[in-house]
Amino acid sequence: MRKVENFKKIIVLLMFCFVLLPGMPSAEAKLEVKIEYGVDNKVQMGKGHPVKIEMKNNGDAVKGDLVIFTSPTYNMAGSYVIPVELESGGSKVIDLSVKGSTDQYSYGYNGNPTDTISFYEGGVENGKEVKLSGNANAKPRFMADNRLILGVLSNNHDAVNYMKLVKYQNEAMELLNIKQEHIPTESFGLEMFDVILIHDFPISTLTSAQQKALKEWVTNGGSIVYDSKISMAQDFGELTDLLLIDPIKETNITALNSESTFPNLPVYTGEMKYDDVKVLVKEGETPLTVLKTFGAGTVTQVTSSLSNAAWSGWDGVGTWWNSIMQKASTKNVATYKAPLLEEISHQLSAIGETFPGSIVSVPLLIGAFVLYLIILIPVLYFILKKTDKREHAWWIIPGIAVFTSVAVFGIGAKDRIAGTQINESSILVLNGETKYASGFGVASILTNSGGKYRVETEHEQTDFFPVTYGYNDNIDLMKNYAYLQAGGNGTNITFNDVEYWSIRTSVGNVNNVELGALDYELTVKDGKVVGNIQNGLTYELQDAYLLSGRNAQKLGSIKAGEAKQIEFDIPKGNIANVLASPNYAALTNAFPVFSNSMYQQGGPMQIEKSELQSYKQFQMLDMLLNRKNVFSETDQPIIVGYITQDLLGTKVNGKKSNNHSLHLVAIPVTINNDGSGSFSFSEEQFSPKIAITEGESGNIFHNGLDYGEPFIHVSDGSYTITYQLPEMISKDRDSFTKLKLKLKTRDGNLEYFIKNQETGELISLENKSSITIEEEVKDFISNQNGIDLVIKAPVNFEEQLEIPGIELEGELSQ
Repeated sequence: MRKVENFKKIIVLLMFCFVLLPGMPSAEAKLEVKIEYGVDNKVQMGKGHPVKIEMKNNGDAVKGDLVIFTSPTYNMAGSYVIPVELESGGSKVIDLSVKGSTDQYSYGYNGNPTDTISFYEGGVENGKEVKLSGNANAKPRFMADNRLILGVLSNNHDAVNYMKLVKYQNEAMELLNIKQEHIPTESFGLEMFDVILIHDFPISTLTSAQQKALKEWVTNGGSIVYDSKISMAQDFGELTDLLLIDPIKETNITALNSESTFPNLPVYTGEMKYDDVKVLVKEGETPLTVLKTFGAGTVTQVTSSLSNAAWSGWDGVGTWWNSIMQKASTKNVATYKAPLLEEISHQLSAIGETFPGSIVSVPLLIGAFVLYLIILIPVLYFILKKTDKREHAWWIIPGIAVFTSVAVFGIGAKDRIAGTQINESSILVLNGETKYASGFGVASILTNSGGKYRVETEHEQTDFFPVTYGYNDNIDLMKNYAYLQAGGNGTNITFNDVEYWSIRTSVGNVNNVELGALDYELTVKDGKVVGNIQNGLTYELQDAYLLSGRNAQKLGSIKAGEAKQIEFDIPKGNIANVLASPNYAALTNAFPVFSNSMYQQGGPMQIEKSELQSYKQFQMLDMLLNRKNVFSETDQPIIVGYITQDLLGTKVNGKKSNNHSLHLVAIPVTINNDGSGSFSFSEEQFSPKIAITEGESGNIFHNGLDYGEPFIHVSDGSYTITYQLPEMISKDRDSFTKLKLKLKTRDGNLEYFIKNQETGELISLENKSSITIEEEVKDFISNQNGIDLVIKAPVNFEEQLEIPGIELEGELSQ
């Protein structure tokens, strides 16, 4: 009894100590986090940006996974996983890039901010979630859509502060001061910037990964502007290829032209490093600003120092910079565009998710049903009646029904039963100056069981992100939808809780795929296109075409290393038919069956399995030609073909079984002229572009030109439509006899003008259906081979306008 009483006393004493000593150390980790998005916590909605996370461990040593949830579009979501190990009292800074952020999951059902960062001790798969202190529920600030986002990379930001007064398309620019720590190692982390201005900053001091990310970002559509100084090549490090002029001498504006409208700025001169550099501004023969495209992006070099005090004191600095920025960037701040990932995800997902097993032959099903009825009713009846065995019908009829059901199931499910299938596709534009191609791609899987599936790509510069199905505002479900490996090379996505016989898809950038070179020599001669194409790719190019204007010249398949002779008549004898960039008519001529069925019958079409490959080829070419806001625009003909070999190395759970590959490869080509000849460009052979007129205002609610549509929806304001001539046409060499304008929307309140490129004057046009100019036609063509029409809409105007058409006739000179 005494022992029991002593035991009770001990228990009471322990409880008393527990109450009095609440501050005794706990075995749980106490983690504090601080997160910053983009630059100064600012990002563009739906575009990739860097994330900086500071972690501090105020408890015991801990090991686990840090999980960062992000949703770059309303139909994409995933969580980046980063292994973390922290000793007691330790701290750590984690830098990564995410594909973008939206406000979709900012708040939960209870109205409270949702946490986007979680930590799982022991790992995200089976570990325990640890509560975080700090700002785990912090959200980025989204910058306005109607601003150009200019990142300034400089060691002396104050010297270019005058740029804050510069407007882009009549809207103030958003300037973000970038430091070395803001440059990520993944190119998609730079997508938040529309333009990056480099001044007084040696690129060579960045890490190799940062330099590669910058270069890759340009190739994918980014824009860099930089100024000049003597011997600047050594500062450019791995970006030396992006240097357009390597300055070797210094002069000034006054020495070049004492009557110049520019202030007396320093000017640096040197040799052009590329033949296709465009001179945007010059004094005499000395370039002041030059531009060159690299892949889908641009590089602009100003041959002066941007920190010179004369810039900030010059009255014309705003107008000049606005003009330069409009050529360096394709952003139209007056037009809302859905995030790029959202735009490409729909059409690419449809291509990736079309598996052979998802196509059921309707005639086969109808035939099986008719045959079933014929056997079951009349045939069975007469056989049983004749043999006097009608009492066996009770088991024969169910038996036939079961057999038929099993047969139909087997026909429809045989592809899925065989194992998990992989579809990988991409649309790639080959850089004619290198052997690398870049673009966008998709990887889809069709599972044969439920559970967890890991999708990887061997190609290290493939940045895919998961596509979700249907709107779901439950952040807890979305956090667990898919895990992405952060900071690794290539795609590494784990899809969780995948249902039986389900599809999972991821889409994104595909960069620097090494294909080889496609060499060609094509010439217009005696009413024909003649020449040869040498397939220097390491892959066979199947179903190749030469596309120009509305023409689709079939080339067939070209094996690796094979040379093919080309000779065909110029359609209708009009040279313009082989010089212009391809339009939608070229697509319909290449795939007449699918284009007619889809767009003339007004709805989706039924295809057979035998047509599946051609149908996907059609969809991919449709995306290349009509998504001008996604793929680099070119004013040249193109050669396209398809590769069916594995380019990305997509694997599921470490295996490549049942892998179906289809990749579209395109390369812009130049067709030379051997002799004189007439040309006549019709309106369908132009791919016009629209922008708010420099120094004017306006709003473009819908820009149909980005989608191959011949109309726009605009408000009151002034708009410039540019019609670009092919590079083969030379304003100085060739002659132009007639320019015909077709004004298709003739609202009496609208004013139409054509720009005289020699004087800069806007010439008013009569508001009638057709206007013909036959004198001094050359004066209306710019040095960049463009013809500019200006439309001015009155106050309170808000309507849809059909784009004016133009026709141009002339003669090529030998």
